[in-house]
Amino acid sequence: GLKTFLGRTGRLTGMDVLDQIVAQPQAARFITAKLWTFFASENPPDEIITALAEEFRRADNDFKPVLRLMFRSAAFYSDPVMGSQVKSPVQWLVGSCRLLAREVPPALPATAALRQLGQDLFAPPNVKGWDGGISWLTTNTLLNRYHFATALVLGHPRAPARAAVRNRPRTQFLPARREGAPGPRPPIDVERILPEADRRDADTLIAALERRLLLVPLRPRQAGALRDFLQTRKGLDDAAALNAVRLVMSTPEYQLT
Repeated sequence: GLKTFLGRTGRLTGMDVLDQIVAQPQAARFITAKLWTFFASENPPDEIITALAEEFRRADNDFKPVLRLMFRSAAFYSDPVMGSQVKSPVQWLVGSCRLLAREVPPALPATAALRQLGQDLFAPPNVKGWDGGISWLTTNTLLNRYHFATALVLGHPRAPARAAVRNRPRTQFLPARREGAPGPRPPIDVERILPEADRRDADTLIAALERRLLLVPLRPRQAGALRDFLQTRKGLDDAAALNAVRLVMSTPEYQLT
């Protein structure tokens, strides 16, 4: 029969109802605010949402031009936005592999790792999805991030059988040199991400690590502690650089995107 919905009367189908919802002026603002909150930061400024909503309506509700405008805007890369969100587990794992020039682990071990980091991929807790934000970080999941960072950076040396079983989630989620082959997993190729020019001294190395791994710089106290650690080394060889990478990945700043 006839129905009236948001000022429109007729024999409305489900698609008609959806079209009428999207036709409301506030719908564009609501949708673009959701996009900004997901990709950039919470509490977006009104002028940003106004510009995005206008583009959304101009593009006849096509997301591509809106996302292009958002990702190219200066506001998206402004100080209040950079480093304002906590990386989700999948962002953390895939992003870490890319930053370290290491292959992403195969699907099954990667899924097991993500589960320990708090995200059962493709199986959200409810229709709303994950809460995200700071809820990604608990005492357990944060500690697991540190453990997985160590595994990604240092690889897996040959370990006693008992330790290997106990630490299997952390020590066996990286592929060997040949898929399925026994033996140790190699560390990252540190020269690919930190060439010798970036290891002249402790300050040069710290600056290179911040450029490579962080969106926000280390706090002075953290940078000082890392500098003290590096200055205790006889030289900034591969081992020192690997440990510096591991330590930076265990900072609060590294958990941000």
